[in-house]
Amino acid sequence: MKTYSSTGHPYRLGQPIGQGGEATIYELADYHDLLAKIYLRDRPGYDQKLTWMRDHPPDDPTRDLNHASIAWPLDLLFDEKGKFIGYLMPYIEEAASLLTVFNPRLRARELPEFDTAYLYHTARNLAVALQAVHEREYVVGDLNESNVMVTPSTLVTMIDTDSFQVRAHLHGGRTRLFPCLVGKPEYTPPELQKVPLDRVERLPEHDYFGLGVLIFQLLMDGSHPFRARWGGTVQQPPIEERIQRGWFPYVELRGVPLSPPTNALPLESLHPAVTDLVYRCFVDGHATPSLRPSPLEWEDALVEAESMLGECDNGHVFSVHLRECPFCEREAYIEFLESRPPPPPPPKG
Repeated sequence: MKTYSSTGHPYRLGQPIGQGGEATIYELADYHDLLAKIYLRDRPGYDQKLTWMRDHPPDDPTRDLNHASIAWPLDLLFDEKGKFIGYLMPYIEEAASLLTVFNPRLRARELPEFDTAYLYHTARNLAVALQAVHEREYVVGDLNESNVMVTPSTLVTMIDTDSFQVRAHLHGGRTRLFPCLVGKPEYTPPELQKVPLDRVERLPEHDYFGLGVLIFQLLMDGSHPFRARWGGTVQQPPIEERIQRGWFPYVELRGVPLSPPTNALPLESLHPAVTDLVYRCFVDGHATPSLRPSPLEWEDALVEAESMLGECDNGHVFSVHLRECPFCEREAYIEFLESRPPPPPPPKG
């Protein structure tokens, strides 16, 4: 299939490499550094939104490295009849999803060289990319583990940028808001839980919550900050309800039978500068979103934390503000649990 840019330049679609509910991603036959996103149905207003984005890109922090930290729309695409059908974007090769990076089993299989230092650097690069987005008045809105890709050298790329919230400044001082219509509940801040997202203007502090969740998952072996061990007599509420109520399991809450997961790293395994931001994001920021740390604050804390990383005798990389390696301690604890004999069966009758 042949498509055309806004200037009439032809692009031949190659093989599809991904498809979701809204669009299919194609390679281009003659351009190995570009991809085409072709919508499966009409997207009213998206041509205007993408035109504004094309003409007002953020300053990409890794441009000098010939890497796109933000897979920004480069141009619109049209069919042979001049109908808008999609857009061009950079192709990031040999990149894994953020889920693959923070999930220990997937990471060991796909990126075995990634140690704790790589995870800290990935988190830092994500914060820098988000800061660049916010500096141009864009808000991601749907920041989650599936729309961030990571290269083996820890460079990140934010994808699905056409879902970003866009504020276009029009002639005569008028503005038009193109909202972000979607969001994953486990990355959505408490004040937006169960709220119709198509009626909400997203704010940077909404992205701050999603950024905090992703950084926590990167540094805590994939564990979600609101994942918990439940000690109640009724079924544990779903994670989106725990987020909405501010039930952060690393803080004791009177009357709430939550505690950190048994196999999770202790929060104290993080450098104190990072731990402080975790509490600000999920405790202080619960009722006051403006208290959540910004990407720049995360970057500063992660730089400090990276400078304090060392290696134990077993090859684990950890923060040396600790006396003992938390990975070794966790392995010993798991080994102890597995060595215990099973409990006796209940008495019959």
